[in-house]
Amino acid sequence: MDTIEFANALIEAERAGALTLTELCDLADRPELRELLRKVAHDEGYWARELANVVKRAGGAPSSAIGDFANKVRVIEDLGGKLALLNRGQMWVVRKIDEQLPYVSDPEVRGLLSAMAAAHRANIALVDEALASGLRGKLYQAKTAGFYRKRESP
Repeated sequence: MDTIEFANALIEAERAGALTLTELCDLADRPELRELLRKVAHDEGYWARELANVVKRAGGAPSSAIGDFANKVRVIEDLGGKLALLNRGQMWVVRKIDEQLPYVSDPEVRGLLSAMAAAHRANIALVDEALASGLRGKLYQAKTAGFYRKRESP
């Protein structure tokens, strides 16, 4: 896989992650969890922008697509399950970077991808810690136009 193709695949995954995290922020009933999810969403947007710059420097056009990951997370009913799937998605990105890194010759791109993988590992650890400490909160669902929204418990 060439640099442009790989970076575009990651851009789509990062956009899907950002969308997922934005939706999960609305479901978090604890400020600490909401802020953590906002931080991770910010990171996803940052990496998508940096990858778009990689594609442009390589002479390509950055993908405008969004991966289908958010749809996979939406069908899970409880917030803990959604967060666990989020972390599996984050680990998928790390695994793909680790697989591709030996074939990336540009030192700038290698540095970016290495930093991106490290940031994803750190975010995985933070979400795992939040899950372990019980910050997942409660989720009360109401389906609205394909999205979930939090509502007060009866």
